[in-house]
Formats: sequence, C-alpha cells, structure tokens
Amino acid sequence: MSRDNDMRNRIVLRVSALRYRAYTRVFFMTSCKAMRLNALLILLLSIAPASAQEAAKPVAVVNGVRIEQQAFDQLLQQAIKQGSPDSAQLRGRVRDQLIARELFLQQATSRNLDTDPQVQAAVEEAKKNAMIARYLKDAIRPRQISEDELHEQYEKAKARLGSKEYKLRVIQLATEDKAKQIRARLLKKDAAFADLAKQESLSPSAQNGGELEWMSFKSPAQEGETGRLPLTIAQTVEKLAPGKISEPIGVKDMWWLVKLDEVRPTRVPTFEEARPQLLNALNSRELERATNELVQKLFKEATITQ
Repeated sequence: MSRDNDMRNRIVLRVSALRYRAYTRVFFMTSCKAMRLNALLILLLSIAPASAQEAAKPVAVVNGVRIEQQAFDQLLQQAIKQGSPDSAQLRGRVRDQLIARELFLQQATSRNLDTDPQVQAAVEEAKKNAMIARYLKDAIRPRQISEDELHEQYEKAKARLGSKEYKLRVIQLATEDKAKQIRARLLKKDAAFADLAKQESLSPSAQNGGELEWMSFKSPAQEGETGRLPLTIAQTVEKLAPGKISEPIGVKDMWWLVKLDEVRPTRVPTFEEARPQLLNALNSRELERATNELVQKLFKEATITQ
C-alpha cells in the first residue's frame, strides 16, 4: 500500500505541475544526449503556425520563406510577460531570433533531420505531453474560491504575523564542512554573501544572491508558526543582529548559512493588497485537491499490474 500511495503522490505532483504551469507548454523527457536537439524542438514548437494571411507584410523573408507577423507578435508577448520592457531593441532581438530559428530549421531540413530517430522520439513525447495537457484542461475542474474563504485565510495569515519582519539571505549547502568553509570566507570578507550564494548555494534563491522575501513570525518561534522557515532557522534569526551571519545550521540533510540584512516593524497589508497572493495560494491548494481526486478515481477504475 505504501508503494501505491507513493506512486499516487508522485503522479499528483506531476499532474499538478502540468496544469499549474499552463496546459499548452510542451515538456520533453528524453536522454541527456538529446537535450540540445530537444531545445531546438522546443523553440520550433513553441510558436504556433501563422495563419494563412498572405496579404499581410511578413516580418522577414529568409531564403524565400516568410516569417509572419503573428509569430513575431507571439514571441514578443512572451518576452514582455517574462519582464522585458517593450522597446525597439527588444523587437530587433525578437526579429533576429525568428530569423535564426528559420535558418536553423532550414539547415536541419536540408540534413533530413525530420527522419532522425531522436527527433521522432522527441516529437512523439511532445505529442503525448500535449495530449495529456489538453486532457487535464478538461478533466480537472477546481472549484472557485469564495470571498469568504479569502477573508478567512487573510485573518489566519494576519494572526500568524509577529511584531517584526526580517529580510534574510541564505546559502544552502550539502555538508557542514562546506558551510564552515564558506562562512570563514565571508568572515574574512573574501567575497560578498550574495556572490557566494550565486556560486555555491543549492537553494532556489541562489539566482537572487540568496535573498528571500520579507517574512514575519511570532516570537519566540514555535513549530508550525514560522511561515516558510524551518524552526531552527527562525530561532537563529531571532538572535541575529542586522548584518551578521549565522553559524552553520543543520536542517534535515542540508546545512544553511543565514545573513540578516534588515529588521523592521511588521507592516500588515490590507486585504485588497494581500488578495492576489491569497487567491493564488488557495487556487493552488484547490488545484492539488482536484488533481488528487482525479488521480484516485483513475487508479480505482484502472487495472494495474506490477
């Protein structure tokens, strides 16, 4: 039974990720040897074919092949959504990317790579994932979150806040010895905390120099009341002075260094300010519930042998 439950949990997490990251994305799960080929395929498949508007002026014509405005607009909007400001420079880069894409495709076609086994396997995997994503869009129907639920969650979150909020940077490491080495370098000022976080940290915050969002919890810190922080880290943070770096902190099988950048009185956001984040959190929770319900139903109806 534990093995079945473990399998169900893995499927729930996978299905939730597919739905939550948007149903139209294509995922390739081929070997490392095919990764570069998959990257090209992702690029080729990420832009929908342009509609047949032959009268419209193309963005460019590459060796007789038109690059349509629709493809340009779609790629431009993707870049803007990812944080790039709309500018002449961005539009030039988008145009160049589309031209490069077409040149790559023409070269690949000239080498008959459409019949290459790795390409065919990657395309087949892409087709399967697109079908799954399309199915999940129809099959998973999370219920709508009510305003009463949002207000209730807001009051619960507000009650968990302490009188102070903390701005932290963290470095996550695999061993205590490595943590001690990094801390020694920091104390000698051989490198900045943010730089070492980018170079050494295993935490997702590494790309931001280890920086975390402002967080608040009631003092003294208690289990289950420290927000996203493990209890031992929260207890350490309470005792740190601004600018100071903690000793290595063991949490499960990882080791952490924590720097307290700043402390300030907690500012409690209004309901309207917090509403978007609350809605995202509750929608995510409801999506997981609906996904688990679907997985359990499919498992129950299926004949599975191992």
